Amino acid sequence: MLMTMVTVWAVVTVALIALSIHRSIFIMREQDTLFVSEAERGTKAEYATTVQRLRRLEGVLKIFSFAAGILSVIVAAVWLYGKLYH
Repeated sequence: MLMTMVTVWAVVTVALIALSIHRSIFIMREQDTLFVSEAERGTKAEYATTVQRLRRLEGVLKIFSFAAGILSVIVAAVWLYGKLYH
């Protein structure tokens, strides 16, 4: 049972790391401020789409972070229980 839990924890943690790297790369390519002239109105809509994608990605990152943390605590508790009572 412990090995299965460690495997699930490892998969979730690797996914979390991959998503964090993806977010870092995504943010490096974007600017904090967008100056748009009248001729560049299409850029504003494109920027809004990018911000929406970033917010969605951050929501997924929070879920994976929470799951990795909870799984870490559970794996540690199961390991400790096994050491103490077996």
